[in-house]
Amino acid sequence: MERYFFNHRDADGHLEMDIDGIILPSLNNALDEASFAARGAVALAEQQTEGCFEIEDAGRRLVARVPYAVRDEN
Repeated sequence: MERYFFNHRDADGHLEMDIDGIILPSLNNALDEASFAARGAVALAEQQTEGCFEIEDAGRRLVARVPYAVRDEN
């Protein structure tokens, strides 16, 4: 089990750091968590938006990114 941190970068590049993290069995589980959060952000969006969850391992090394976007369909 390892601690993973889920930082969030918005469309303007502002980074919100996760200071607590979550202990999970694997990076695959961390990717599942970030994907779930990204789907939630898309579902709640009322306008065009985009962002990215940046996953770090216990050593605070970037191990994955999970981007998301809601585009204006007009």
